Amino acid sequence: MTAEAHPETLGVAAALAELGRAMIHGLAWAVLVATMAPPSSVLVAFAGGFGGCLVGSQLGQSRIRTSAIFAGAVILIALAAWFRASLTNSSFLAASLGPAGALRLAGMLAALLVAAIGSAAMRAGSARRSIFSVFELLLVAVAFGQLFIAHRHGAINRPFYLADWIIALGWDPTWLFLFMGGTATAFGLVLLLREQRFGRAVLNLGVIGLLLALIVVATPLVGMPPPPDGGGGLGLRPDESEAKEGKGQQQERGGASASELEFRDKYNPGGARVPVAVVLFHDDYSPPSGVYYFRQGAFSQYNGRKLVVSGRQDIDTDLIPYFPARLTEIQNAPEVNENRGPLETTIALMADHTQPFALESPIEVEPMQNPSPNRFRRVYRALSGVLTADYTSMLDASPGSSDWSKEQWAHYTETPPDTRYAELAAELTSELPVRLAKNPVAKAFAVTGWLGREGIYSLKNEHSGAEDPTASFLFGDKTGYCVHFAHAATYLMRSLGVPARVATGYAVSESARQGGSSLLLSGSASHAWPEVFIDGFGWVVLDVYPERALDPPEQPMDADLQRLLGELARGASPIPLSATDLPKLKELARRISLTFGTWVLALFAVVLLLLYLGKLWRRMAPSMVPAASLPRVIYRAELDRIGELEVRRGPGESREAFARRVRDRFPAFEPLTNAHLAAAFGVHQPDPGRLRDQAAEVRRDIRKGFSLWKRFLGLLTPWSWLRSK
Repeated sequence: MTAEAHPETLGVAAALAELGRAMIHGLAWAVLVATMAPPSSVLVAFAGGFGGCLVGSQLGQSRIRTSAIFAGAVILIALAAWFRASLTNSSFLAASLGPAGALRLAGMLAALLVAAIGSAAMRAGSARRSIFSVFELLLVAVAFGQLFIAHRHGAINRPFYLADWIIALGWDPTWLFLFMGGTATAFGLVLLLREQRFGRAVLNLGVIGLLLALIVVATPLVGMPPPPDGGGGLGLRPDESEAKEGKGQQQERGGASASELEFRDKYNPGGARVPVAVVLFHDDYSPPSGVYYFRQGAFSQYNGRKLVVSGRQDIDTDLIPYFPARLTEIQNAPEVNENRGPLETTIALMADHTQPFALESPIEVEPMQNPSPNRFRRVYRALSGVLTADYTSMLDASPGSSDWSKEQWAHYTETPPDTRYAELAAELTSELPVRLAKNPVAKAFAVTGWLGREGIYSLKNEHSGAEDPTASFLFGDKTGYCVHFAHAATYLMRSLGVPARVATGYAVSESARQGGSSLLLSGSASHAWPEVFIDGFGWVVLDVYPERALDPPEQPMDADLQRLLGELARGASPIPLSATDLPKLKELARRISLTFGTWVLALFAVVLLLLYLGKLWRRMAPSMVPAASLPRVIYRAELDRIGELEVRRGPGESREAFARRVRDRFPAFEPLTNAHLAAAFGVHQPDPGRLRDQAAEVRRDIRKGFSLWKRFLGLLTPWSWLRSK
């Protein structure tokens, strides 16, 4: 094995390729840290990733085992986490820098160490085996992917610092994110380029650029990526996985169809945080219950196990049966009177639904032109008769309708044969005041109030396997979710002679509007609730509000996203990029240039600093390393000085031949070269004092043979040491 087989630094092409890879590492760590740390930590993370990648390249050529490198990286990252925690909890640091300063410093050091250690380990592994390049690809994928997780879930205003200025100009930020996704893909592919030949690398990059160009050209033809469906939720939206699961349950339990509500032990609402619709209020409205209920379906027929959709033509005719193709009036809609007032809403669906829904009791619906087909599946207007009367005014009304037949009354009051329902209903209404003891509406309120106090809300329960899941819930641990509470309330109300049913749709707190005219519905708003029919009021929501819950409360939807989607539904859709709006185009170009230029300058400054630090280290290393490493390090330092003057080894030229070639200009460099080679092959260890004297003679030769200006320019060149070999 010759000395030339282990060049101390890479050639020009290889060095540039390694710098490009280090830049990708630094950018990935910077993007990864950007969402959870201040800008100072972002720059530090970039520096850590950049430097760690370069160090990892050297580690990959060392004799340290790969397993030891990865194990050491894990241990060092754990130590970095402990170090950060120690700094954060340090009273001395907080007293010196203040609490905010201490946290900032701890975050910066943690970002630097984790990025440097992580990149060093990944690069060392990939330098030895191509399979470890997967870790580098995962770093890039996770870094750029986490930026757009919220956007991918329908939050088209995320991340704010990228989307805000695009939205302010009236355009859809999806285009920007598509471009950034392509850029991230290119970064990932660059990590896989193992060729060192310049021509092959340019060819590969050209192919990548062609593929990205095809994506940009094809996107306007096939359309932008559609928003997510948001899962099935309570059967409100079609979902293939739920359909398959329901089919299996049908075979196991003896019959379940799309017209039934399923009791699930571990209920997953499906796409809980994904927006599925946005509702525009044409007028202000505050519901008496403080909750907006958007009814889609109703379940009123008892099938021996639970309530299902009725097959009778004269039952539940107040629902919207299908998506309208023209203005459609709803049969048996409630009258607009002193108890209910008209309210228009516009519903824009971002996910497919099994049938339309509307606020409370719809009167008429009609289709509307879709202002943003790439964002909304369909848009329609609904006129609803919303409840305006107070709940106490219902105490003077009668349950049911005088127009109902005996069969209809029997349908809405049918209960399971289990006598415990009637016994419990009588027991919990026995404590009503004397004046309300025979009031059926008061009894219905007593039912929901008791269930709210005694029930426990949880999506995890153990009732679905019972012959009567509602009885298992009600007479068991009373732990379940909305389907259990709605069935239990309906059965108890029916036992008291109050016509009731279970309705499904979306329920959202009035506070979620946050003062605006739009309301965003997500998969987590899927809900089932009990309703009673009261003469003069129609079907009224009497929901159960459990006071205890085992599941964490659902976080409200993003107010900015709600406002933005509301504007899109009104028709203020982003316009495609064109030359018809020159001022906006100029503003967009200015913002892009400013943002891009700022990042380029920042990255250039960081890279320049790292190059100078590398140059400084190689220059000062002879005074810091042990004697055993001195021959190699001191030879490298003088080789860098000669390289700054554009005097370098040629391709295939040995170190001895190079020293002989420059003997006339640098006489002292040949003995320094021989000393380095003697130490490298283990022949003998030169005297450190003699080595330093030879290095000083080389520097004297440089001062004699080259002008001060030439030496100064070489010293200012930050990348000159990369070309030394």
